[in-house]
Amino acid sequence: MCFERVVNTEVGWFDEPEHSSGVIGARLSADAASVRALVGDALAQMVQDLSSAVVGLAIAFEASWQLALIILAMIPLIGLSGYVQIRFIKGFSADAKAMYEEASQVANDAVGSIRTIASFCAEEKVMGMYKNKCEGPMRNGIRQGVVSGIGFGLSFGLLFLVYATSFYAGARLVEDGKITFTDVFRVFFALTMAAIAISQSSSLAPDSSKAKSAAASIFSILDRKSKIDPSDESGMKLESLKGEIELRHVSFKYPRPDVQIFRDLSLAIRSGKTVALVGESGSGKSTVISLLQRFYDPDSGVITIDGIEIDKFQLKWLRQQMGLVSQEPVLFNGTIRANISYGKQGNASEAEITAAAELSNAHKFISGLAQGYDTMVGERGVQLSGGQKQRVAIARAIVKSPKILLLDEATSALDAESERVVQDALDRVMVNRTTVVVAHRLSTIKGADVIAVVKNGVIVEKGKHDTLINIKDGFYASLVALHMTAAS
Repeated sequence: MCFERVVNTEVGWFDEPEHSSGVIGARLSADAASVRALVGDALAQMVQDLSSAVVGLAIAFEASWQLALIILAMIPLIGLSGYVQIRFIKGFSADAKAMYEEASQVANDAVGSIRTIASFCAEEKVMGMYKNKCEGPMRNGIRQGVVSGIGFGLSFGLLFLVYATSFYAGARLVEDGKITFTDVFRVFFALTMAAIAISQSSSLAPDSSKAKSAAASIFSILDRKSKIDPSDESGMKLESLKGEIELRHVSFKYPRPDVQIFRDLSLAIRSGKTVALVGESGSGKSTVISLLQRFYDPDSGVITIDGIEIDKFQLKWLRQQMGLVSQEPVLFNGTIRANISYGKQGNASEAEITAAAELSNAHKFISGLAQGYDTMVGERGVQLSGGQKQRVAIARAIVKSPKILLLDEATSALDAESERVVQDALDRVMVNRTTVVVAHRLSTIKGADVIAVVKNGVIVEKGKHDTLINIKDGFYASLVALHMTAAS
């Protein structure tokens, strides 16, 4: 349930440092395990202890209510020691949890970037960072152990004090002839059973404190309502989508750095046409794609598809109408077939997978592999070359036959030969699809129907390559000149 809530949360939520992959991973594993332990074994133990305490009290009062009351008058002392433990340990548990999440983030980043670490011989540096993050939890654990030990010692010390007082009070009552020696032992052993049960319950204080902190963390996720919820089934679905896109007076800034990205940006994209977005790094080109997929909603202005505001569509249906190919394609640790099928909601047929692979120039190299479509790609597609990964990603994007294609620097990380093969695949899949291209390579954008230049949050130039290149002192012309200089 918690994982379901996480994957259905809007993308912007993950931009915050406290919601990084390491922190969320710790919540889904350690915190969930703590809650499960309390609800399982610990809860059963508490029910057993409560039952034992009630039965013991009943037997004690039946034997001698006077002696039982005398002994019970001292029981709150044991309860007080348990309460003090909980108060101390609660603070320690919350602090330790936050510290362990930071250490977990370092470990996750290291494992995910192990090749980079190895190439720079940065193993010792990473271990140093991890040890620094672990020093706090270690000190916290020692303090927690000391407090727990003192608390347990106090609890059992008070318990033995109750034993001694019980024998003394019982002896006086026997001496006065109010009860018999047998009654004393009945009361003593009955209340001992109840006291042991209470003591065992108090020993669960550290676990319950940890679980309480973990439960607060888990429920902060479960109780949160996503601003953009993919699981929301409400919204429109069109029988046929043309792919007419328009951004009108859109303003937007990311939640993490409070920097304005768009200021009154407007852009129209006709159905079946290709629009290339160019501009300096950080100008917001890729943000257009994020807004179209509703990873974020604009602060003001509207985005429409076929004249309908995109927040009126059912979100899953909307995203199924778009195929995304990014600069660094993310492949999951599975077969090539599974990775291509991943692009379509539900199950993609073998014919659909093969057709998508053929259209993306991937079928030939896949068929040449020993296991074909059943070849494991490895973690993040490590078993495939950059060009092969990109072609599998293109096949994944088009297996659902999207009307809109989103290409975010799809060839920028490839060598010349791989770029040629991938660009040929892109040219084939772009036919009859509305395509938004984010790129900086001239070969990728020259053939676009419209080139839009983004600068300072607005479109400053728009037109075909031949038109823009001839604008004297134009921003696009300067970008092309800079590109040509760098290439030479």
